[in-house]
Amino acid sequence: MKCILTVNFTKQGPLKRKLVNVLMGLLVAVFLVAQTKAQNQPNEAVLKQFENYRQTTIQEKIYLHTDKTFYLAGELCWFKIYNVDAVVHKPLDFSKLAYVEILDRDNRSVLQTKVALKNGDGNGSLQLPFTLISGRYKLRAYTNWMKNFSADYFFEKTLTIVNSRKPAEDTIIQTKKKYDLQFFPEGGNLVNKVESKVAVRMVDKNGKGINTSGVIINAANDTILRFKTEKFGIGHFILKPEPSQTYRALVAIPHEETVSVQLPEAYKNGYVMQLANHDAEQLKVTVKIAGNDFDFNPVYLFAHTRNSIKLALAGKLQNGTLVFLIAKDKLGEGITHFTLFDTDNHPVCERLYFKYPEKQLQVKMTTDSAGYGIRNKVNVNISITDSNGDPKKSKMSMAVYLTDSLQPKDEMDIGNYLWLTSDLTGTIESPQYYFSNNTPEVREAMDNLMLTHGWRRF
Repeated sequence: MKCILTVNFTKQGPLKRKLVNVLMGLLVAVFLVAQTKAQNQPNEAVLKQFENYRQTTIQEKIYLHTDKTFYLAGELCWFKIYNVDAVVHKPLDFSKLAYVEILDRDNRSVLQTKVALKNGDGNGSLQLPFTLISGRYKLRAYTNWMKNFSADYFFEKTLTIVNSRKPAEDTIIQTKKKYDLQFFPEGGNLVNKVESKVAVRMVDKNGKGINTSGVIINAANDTILRFKTEKFGIGHFILKPEPSQTYRALVAIPHEETVSVQLPEAYKNGYVMQLANHDAEQLKVTVKIAGNDFDFNPVYLFAHTRNSIKLALAGKLQNGTLVFLIAKDKLGEGITHFTLFDTDNHPVCERLYFKYPEKQLQVKMTTDSAGYGIRNKVNVNISITDSNGDPKKSKMSMAVYLTDSLQPKDEMDIGNYLWLTSDLTGTIESPQYYFSNNTPEVREAMDNLMLTHGWRRF
């Protein structure tokens, strides 16, 4: 079989090289499906081939737990390093050394250290010198093996350092838009005469989400629909593009000028993929195409969770539509990529879905007194149990610091970093919110996050 693959990516933020690796592995799986003519069931040869591929492209994830995020020059920045397998999130005894550095606003390294790793963890500190000017810095960590892949997998965290002896230098004021309004068609593209879900995200110049509302108008300036953003400035609406039409969004900001943005152009032909809950146990993935010219041509749907393939399905469109019903218990925990390949084995749509982890360790902390005086000894009792209440052994780290207006609560922890932040592009505003509780509002916010930060066009 001779095949040529050409893939063009356009997405928010820099492209992760790992996505190319994943697609190449998936493409191999597609060829096997085509050869074995699998019908609506995962093929053992596909799973084996993809697993063999994953074993040859092992990836690491690093998480640094720092004692705080706000420091004075001269202080020590203490940290604990956790190095895990990027697929299963278990300690990985692979790299023996981690590199930790602090970068200034120009991404220049101003401080570095090396930390020995044993059985996937290590610890160390950085003495913050008085030569640093006041400002925001980036803490970055990686292993030598991780340099074989994109730097997007490096751990990064923002630190604030204040030096009373060396105040912040004047910076050149750069012109920057006050607001950024973006639209993300589900699956990748808009197609004429095919109904699509379109995610919308609006942020200010500092990257903070803005809850607002607006309208979609056509070329004749007729209002087609109204939309609004929800949590962190992210929302969605349903649009069915018409041929020879262009669409524009208008958002009126109080006491300021109206923000106007052109929606992505709709294609005459193409695939649209929609993902929704069918019921509590199943997902429904609907594939649609404009017209009936491609009826009875097979398409292939693949689902993988952090490079571990979960599903390999095939089906044929009838009357321009194909529906896959997928049991949620077949998917891995965390972010799953659903990729659709057409008859010619070209990737045509992709959609991300988040499955909440079910079995998480429960941490309970108690003290021997409700209050303490200055320099009194504090005894802290910590118990770790699983979801069934059974005691569990665990490697952990704890930071104790003064909470005040200068030291905000750190929204990043090892849980939301491994499950969410490390597998998405861009800055995730308040990642802890998505794990705060399991309400319909939080689940919808999570899905909107998948539609925006996980969006890409083939």
